[in-house]
Amino acid sequence: MTTAERGFHPFAVLHVLRKTILLYLIPLVQVLFERNWQALWTALVQDAVLFTVLALVSAAALHASRWQVDAQGTLTIRWRLGVRLDRTLRAGQLAALTIERPLLYRLADASKVVLYPAGQKRILTLMLTRKDAQWLADRMMPVEDAVAHTPHGGEKLAFAVLGTNSLSTLALLVLALRQSEPYAPDAQTAAFAHLNRLAAWAARWLPMGTAWLLVLGGVLFCASLARSAAQAAHYTVWRTDTQLGSRGGLMRRYELRIRLRHLSFADVRRSPATWALHYSPVYVTASRCQPEVPLLVWREDGPFLQELLPGFALPPTAPVDTAGRSIPAYFLPAGIPCGLCLLLTAVSRYTLPGLTVPLLVLTGIAGVFLLGAWAGYRREGVWQKDGRILLRIQHGFHLHNICVFCPTPALTALQSPWAAAVRRTNLTLTFPGGIRRKVRSVRCEDISFMDL
Repeated sequence: MTTAERGFHPFAVLHVLRKTILLYLIPLVQVLFERNWQALWTALVQDAVLFTVLALVSAAALHASRWQVDAQGTLTIRWRLGVRLDRTLRAGQLAALTIERPLLYRLADASKVVLYPAGQKRILTLMLTRKDAQWLADRMMPVEDAVAHTPHGGEKLAFAVLGTNSLSTLALLVLALRQSEPYAPDAQTAAFAHLNRLAAWAARWLPMGTAWLLVLGGVLFCASLARSAAQAAHYTVWRTDTQLGSRGGLMRRYELRIRLRHLSFADVRRSPATWALHYSPVYVTASRCQPEVPLLVWREDGPFLQELLPGFALPPTAPVDTAGRSIPAYFLPAGIPCGLCLLLTAVSRYTLPGLTVPLLVLTGIAGVFLLGAWAGYRREGVWQKDGRILLRIQHGFHLHNICVFCPTPALTALQSPWAAAVRRTNLTLTFPGGIRRKVRSVRCEDISFMDL
């Protein structure tokens, strides 16, 4: 029995047009050379004609295209515009599925469904109505007898704090754009009016440049924290015999379903914040699916992670043997910016003393990354426990503790002549879908179980 063919949501046209945004910039290139109103008007007319043509073609393709799911759970998509292009995907080939409903999509009753075939780099994105998206997810990856968990109290607070991103790094860009000379009232002055008051208040104790850096960093961090708190709203994670899943979000609703047999690895990310809160965010990856939101925030003395991911193990906590380990591989990426900031600070002491303190702040930030490199130098490694490969990798502030669930990742060992002399190698694991993880300068004896 085969269900009737269904159409796509009109937002599919916008999804296609978004990918053609660079085409509209081509007519504007000549304006950079001619620099007159007639050339600008001509470029805008050309853009309007190009946009109309592409919109009409996309609308025609949307009207002629259909999708359906048969009784065996095989999805068939038929694109028809002059030529017919069909694509099929069996439910058993599906590694993960996500449904996203931002606020604008919800107002239009639309959903963005992303399908991740197992072991393939090419993903499948569909724009459907809310009802069709939920129906498709239930047919391709049905959820039965799920054991659900909803974070509360301290766990929910930790979820919001540890889920924040690096928006605060934009403070450096804003600080660079701001000039010391006053401007006439314009949009920039209006945008920074309230921040000017905060920075002036902070400047009572700090130099103006440092005050601005502190204020902007705090504002952007609060924005990031609010965004993360909105993602943690109504959050629920569940597990069945065959799947992992989660759903939640306030302004941006989302849902994730991952098939356990296609799970590549789980990543417990630790940072100074996790040591203070005693919670760690846990991310999972399946094929090309790498969710931005953690699957859960795990209390490190609790059994919930083992209940959700049976067989999960953490690497040993003891430092590794660093004899012969490559120092440049770890310290150059963070040492070069730190050394440059130190040099600029020393120069500014005699040329621009007003910039010395802000540059010291940047030097301190670079020094924190240097401390992270030291942690990676002491802690990175590869282990095997109960038949599973365990990795520990340092990226910036975060120490990634990875437990590999994929039984057959591709392994690549790369040695320089100096590394070969001390029996060290860089090990790269490539998972289905092309996701790579590299451990630097590991001992050949530590990976002898891999039979490389």
